[in-house]
Amino acid sequence: MQTDNRFDRQVRLSEVFSGNDLDRIGRALSLALQAEVAIVGPETAARPDRRRVAITWELEPIAYLESAEATAEQLQGGVTIVLLLLKEAVRYRMASELHLETVHADYEALQAKHAELQRSETQYKELSERLEEKVAAQVKEIEAAQRKIFLSEKLASVGQLAAGVAHELNTPLAYIQNNLAAARGYLDDLESFFAAARHGQDPATVRDAWEKADGEYIRQDFPVLIGSCLDGVARLSSIVANLKIFSNINQLQQSFDDVNARLITVLNLLRPQIDDRIEIVRDFAALPPIPCHPAHLGQVFYNLIQNGVQAIEGKGRVTIRTFAHNDHLCVAIADTGTGIQEQDLSRIFDPFFTTKEVGKGTGLGLSVVHDVVKAHHGRIEVRSRPGEGAVFTVCLPIEATNSPEEGE
Repeated sequence: MQTDNRFDRQVRLSEVFSGNDLDRIGRALSLALQAEVAIVGPETAARPDRRRVAITWELEPIAYLESAEATAEQLQGGVTIVLLLLKEAVRYRMASELHLETVHADYEALQAKHAELQRSETQYKELSERLEEKVAAQVKEIEAAQRKIFLSEKLASVGQLAAGVAHELNTPLAYIQNNLAAARGYLDDLESFFAAARHGQDPATVRDAWEKADGEYIRQDFPVLIGSCLDGVARLSSIVANLKIFSNINQLQQSFDDVNARLITVLNLLRPQIDDRIEIVRDFAALPPIPCHPAHLGQVFYNLIQNGVQAIEGKGRVTIRTFAHNDHLCVAIADTGTGIQEQDLSRIFDPFFTTKEVGKGTGLGLSVVHDVVKAHHGRIEVRSRPGEGAVFTVCLPIEATNSPEEGE
C-alpha cells in the first residue's frame, strides 16, 4: 500500500487539538505554572509586554506559548508538556487515519493496528490523568502556602497593633507611676508631722513639723495627683475597651454594627502609628446600623486607613467620609499620598501583588480586604493617579442579605 503524503506534511496545532482542548491545556498550564499563559498560533504577532517561547515540531514553530507573568524557564517547561501531549495526540491521529485507510486490509493487521491505537489512547489518557493529578497536587501546595502567608499577614498586623497599643498603654502608666511615687514621697515627708500629732506634742512642734514637710503644698497638690491617676486609669480602660471591640475576630454570627463608631475605634487603635505630619479628617453622615461581622469590617478599615497613612511621604491628609447611596452604606478613604500607577490598578487586589519594597509587605492586605467586602455582598472601588493620592470606596448593603460565609 502506498503511503499517503498527509503523514509527511507539517503538523498544525489546530488540526490536532480543538479550541476547547487548547483552552483546557492553557488553563491547566496556568495553574501548574502559577501564571497566566496562552497558546497562540504561529501567525500571531509578538507583543512587547509578553514573553513567548516557540512550540517547535520538526524544526518548525507551529505555535507559541506566551505570558506576561511567567519566566522563560516556566514557559519552556510548559512547552515540554504541550509537546508531550502533542506527540501522543499526533500518534493517535496517525493511528486513526491508518485505521481508516486499512479497514479493508487483512483482519489480523487491522487488529494489530487497532491494538496499537488502543495503547496510544491509553497512554494519552494516562498522561492526561497524570497531568491533572500533578496540577491538583500543585494547587493544594499553593493553597497551603497561601494559608501560611495569610497567617503571616495576620501575625504582622497583630504585631503592629500590639506595638501601637503598648505605646498607648505606656504613656498613662508612666504618669500614674510617677504620680504614685510622688504621693508616696509626700507621705514620707509628712511622717514627722504625723508622729508629732500622734504623740500629742505641743501645737508649736506640730506646726513646725507641718511647715518643715511643706504640708500646705502637699495638701493642694495631692488631689491633683489623684485626679491625674484617675484620668490615666480612664485612658487605660478606653484603650482596653477599644481593643476588645476590635479583636472579636472569631465571632461567627452577624450582628448590627454602627460603621461610624467602628471607624472611630479603628482610628483610636491606629493613633500610635499616625504622627503629627498626618492630618485625619472625618466627615461622617448619620447612618443606620448594618448587619455584618463587625471585627472583620474593622480589619478592612484598619488596612485601608493604614495603607493611606503609609502612602504619604512627608505631610499629608487622610480623609474618611461616610454616606448613604441608594440602598448601600459607603465609606470613602482618601489620601494625599504617592498614588498608584495606572498599570497596577487592575492588580492591586490580586493575592501577593504589592508595590512595596521586598520585605515590607506580603501583598495580601488588599486581597483580604477585597475578600471580606465580597463576603458581605458589597463592593470596593479604587481611583488613583500617580502623585495625586488614592481613594478607596467600600459600599455595603444596608438591608440584610445572605449571611457572609463563616470564617471569611
